Amino acid sequence: MDTEEYEKKMKGLLESGPYKKLKKDPTGSIKRKTTELIKKIIVDSQIRKRITPQDPKTSVIYGLPKIHKEGTPLRPIISAIDSPTYQLARYIATSLQIEVEKANSYVKNSTHFLDLIQNVKMEMDGILVSFDVVSLFTKIPRGGAISILRKKFGEDTANLAEICLMTIYFKWKGEYYEQTEGAPMGSPISPAVANIYMEDLETSALEKAPFKPSMWLRYVDDTFVIWRHGREKLEEFHLYLNSIDEDIKFTKEVESDGKLPFLDLLITRKEDGSLGHTVYRKPTNTNKYLLAGSHHHPAQIYGVMSTMIHRSITLTEEDHRAEELNKLTNILMKNGYRRREIRTAISRKLSKKDSRMEEEKTEEQQKKAFLPYIKGVTDKISRILHKHQIKTVFKPRTQIRDIIRNVKGREKLETEGVYQLKCGTCDQVYVGETGRTIRTRVKEHSAAIRLGHADKSAVAEHAAQGHTIDVNNPKILAREKYFKTRIFQEALEIKKHKNNFNRDNGQKISDTWLPVISRKTSFQKTHYHHPPPINRCEIKTTRSFVLMRSPA
Repeated sequence: MDTEEYEKKMKGLLESGPYKKLKKDPTGSIKRKTTELIKKIIVDSQIRKRITPQDPKTSVIYGLPKIHKEGTPLRPIISAIDSPTYQLARYIATSLQIEVEKANSYVKNSTHFLDLIQNVKMEMDGILVSFDVVSLFTKIPRGGAISILRKKFGEDTANLAEICLMTIYFKWKGEYYEQTEGAPMGSPISPAVANIYMEDLETSALEKAPFKPSMWLRYVDDTFVIWRHGREKLEEFHLYLNSIDEDIKFTKEVESDGKLPFLDLLITRKEDGSLGHTVYRKPTNTNKYLLAGSHHHPAQIYGVMSTMIHRSITLTEEDHRAEELNKLTNILMKNGYRRREIRTAISRKLSKKDSRMEEEKTEEQQKKAFLPYIKGVTDKISRILHKHQIKTVFKPRTQIRDIIRNVKGREKLETEGVYQLKCGTCDQVYVGETGRTIRTRVKEHSAAIRLGHADKSAVAEHAAQGHTIDVNNPKILAREKYFKTRIFQEALEIKKHKNNFNRDNGQKISDTWLPVISRKTSFQKTHYHHPPPINRCEIKTTRSFVLMRSPA
């Protein structure tokens, strides 16, 4: 989608949806309110520390295209990761989910659904129906949802959930907005609140309905229903459902030729009244998967094939299994997989002797090393690591997401990582790392310079010597969330930037790194997109630092 078209559709969403523009950034205010409420309610000090916002980021909104609908409209998603209420929302959602799973209508996933319908026998005049709630998350009445939570979970839980629901905000193209209704797609608490609200609504509706379905199962906003009172009464029941709550409206899909899609399953009626099932693929499905010839480790390519075969076998009953596996074989062959490999993988799955999958289950506690996959290099390193009981997890060096624009539009400095500040007087640099946002850390450097805290800050000490530090243009050297990886990256960058005024070199690094660091610097200067392959001599020198769990 072109940027211009995408931004036009996003603008239309913001103008027509339940959103209101704010005059200023509310992050600080929400952080204070959330912190105060947590201190007041949460007794456990460890939990309180974990869910209290420290250095929150602003939520951002983005749109996912609904390719199955005319005009390809966008579905708004609010990325609330690390926002002021994010950790609190995760904590509350975990508590609510326990209650969600107690509901009689609850469906966890496709496999669970098959367990629920395996012994069902339909009447001859029964009808398979699916009711789907229109835009459930954004239509949930907040007041009604909080009232239900207060009744079921008590005042404290309801108050904590309320601040998560009532402080939904985000940034779009430099402007701040708040969501005025419903729960956002993207918040951890939204699915749990939606489920609890729907359970309350459906329980009341089914109790009072003049004609009731034989079966009512629900996966969040999508229900599977068996109806036994004829088509006319079904239409009346649909109207009845839509009259209960002015905010919650249902669409209806009735079986066609004895078949009804639900989740990723196609449910079929049998002559004896039982229900059959096979895999369902939407009309928009392209059957494009990881190509067998892609530059990935063979285990990853095998994993794609194995996972798809497992899904087909698990979600297809025996009567349709041969047909489904034949269809899957043709799909995999179009993606470059060889028929012989596919047949072998199918045989392993059917005989339940897939040693690779079993091995993965038993290796959860095994030490792991994460390496980029370079054929002929890191696969050899992995064999060395294997001898030392270290499992290698291979990651692709370049992904599609790395070469196209990120639609989330989060500001560059709102990230953890390694950064550089440059002195405008002598061209020396300072290299630092932070687990909070780089923006926050740079503000602290600015404050240290302003207050003259030379004893507490190397940056302030350098500025105190009459130098001017360019704090307005920090350079991001690496984005990294994990502490251990980040401190190694900081140390590597300090070694690369010899003209630094850091007080120390950070994490101690083996001298084995030095030739690699030197070569990497030269790659950057010549603007290679990828460094040349490492030769045999360099492989020999890499063994020591890989086994030391350095960040290779």
